[in-house]
Amino acid sequence: MKNIVGTTLNKLRRKNGYTQEQVSNYLGITQSNLSKIENGERNFNMTLLDKLCLLYNCSPEYLLGETDSHEKPSIAFRSDEKVDLNVVAKMNEIKGFLKLLRKLDSDD
Repeated sequence: MKNIVGTTLNKLRRKNGYTQEQVSNYLGITQSNLSKIENGERNFNMTLLDKLCLLYNCSPEYLLGETDSHEKPSIAFRSDEKVDLNVVAKMNEIKGFLKLLRKLDSDD
């Protein structure tokens, strides 16, 4: 299981163009710990799981390898800008809330 999670995290990080340094700073852990997580050598807690899901705009089930369903992030930044991963995560969170509100509104 750890290997699936680590592989998925590594794939998402690279797909989004983030470095281990950027992601480890966002998570508040060392780059060494992130490397160990990505290599399946270390577990992570629920707080990190929540932060990773917000950053990569995915469900915990996707990160844990329980589903293949993943919505590609739709937030784009100019390539010459230094990306603040806290901002990316917050925008993904807001997008999720808006999606939920639209769904609730259409159910009425």
